[in-house]
Amino acid sequence: MQIIKIVLPVILVSLVAIFTIIITKKKSKSHSQKENYKEDNYMSEGMSIGMCLGTAIGISLGKDNLAIGMPLGMLLGTVIGMMYKK
Repeated sequence: MQIIKIVLPVILVSLVAIFTIIITKKKSKSHSQKENYKEDNYMSEGMSIGMCLGTAIGISLGKDNLAIGMPLGMLLGTVIGMMYKK
């Protein structure tokens, strides 16, 4: 159980960093085409679902991990929701 507490945050942070870099590269290429447009994506929905799943994972690992699970779930849900267009 101790190894999971050590390795899991490192893996999650590295995955989020990779997704962020990929999204930034895609947006920099597409941003040059249009200056002013409203982006419709599932960011808010992903954030809500990610927060719920992060809370559930945090509680299942122990009540001390609730403060870690909720923001990580929210962050992952936001990033994944930003990837998909409506």
